Amino acid sequence: MGYIEGIMISACINIVCVAGLAILTGYIGLFSMGHACFLCLGAYTAGILTKFYGVPYFIALLGGGAVAGLFSLVIGIPTLRGKMSADCFTIATFGFGEATRVVMANVNHPYVGGALGLSGLESLTTLPRAMILAVLAVFFARNYAKSQHGKIAIAVRDHADASELIGVNIFHEKLKGLIISAFFCGVGGGMMAHYYTYIVPNIFGGTMSTNLLTAVVLGGVCSITGPALATTVLTATPEVLRFMANWRLPMYGLVLILTMRIRPEGLMGYKELSLKPFKRLYRKLRGSGKEGREV
Repeated sequence: MGYIEGIMISACINIVCVAGLAILTGYIGLFSMGHACFLCLGAYTAGILTKFYGVPYFIALLGGGAVAGLFSLVIGIPTLRGKMSADCFTIATFGFGEATRVVMANVNHPYVGGALGLSGLESLTTLPRAMILAVLAVFFARNYAKSQHGKIAIAVRDHADASELIGVNIFHEKLKGLIISAFFCGVGGGMMAHYYTYIVPNIFGGTMSTNLLTAVVLGGVCSITGPALATTVLTATPEVLRFMANWRLPMYGLVLILTMRIRPEGLMGYKELSLKPFKRLYRKLRGSGKEGREV
């Protein structure tokens, strides 16, 4: 049971991170290959706050998200103000992510620990807490997507020049999306730190960033619940295929290739998971039950 619980907690952590990245990628139209650095910053901030200052868990998570959002300005302001192309922005985020990881590995302060990392954290990320945070992340991300901010973001993504002509500040909208996505990843990093209770900079490398971006693309770049579903599948699949030993990772890659080949728009495409079909089925069954009693 502990093994399954661990997979579920990992999936919830990934959902929190992917919900933020889906806003940047799907609604703003910017691809990031370095969002693992925001998990790193959030993890270390939350870990330092709880271990050295006794800050409550949820406040520490917010602190980790805030620091990640603040540091996103370091890469966001120069790249987005300069109107870099989407490809250049992707390369810049990758470089920023690697630079952050290397810097953290070489800071030999007791709060950071250098390459040895930060250990001795409390195991505060339980399954109920992780599930609540995952649901809240999807809820807030969907509210953003359906709000006026989300509609402006889509307009910026699809018709940037026309949006600028009618008074939309392209730079502010893109920067807003980057800050929000970094905040979500910072919270996810804090959850991760208090689940593993030990963090080192090397785990926040390019592979983690690629996995998050893969989940967004696989689930559907214009969906919030789609990437959340995809990251759950991607988290569980390597564990389900563990019995295949050396064939596990090739099979994992094959599943990705087939999905992108058969359904390039992602699992959900432009749709969201909804409870409406279940509500209609419930009302239909309830109506049939009433008719049967009347007869």
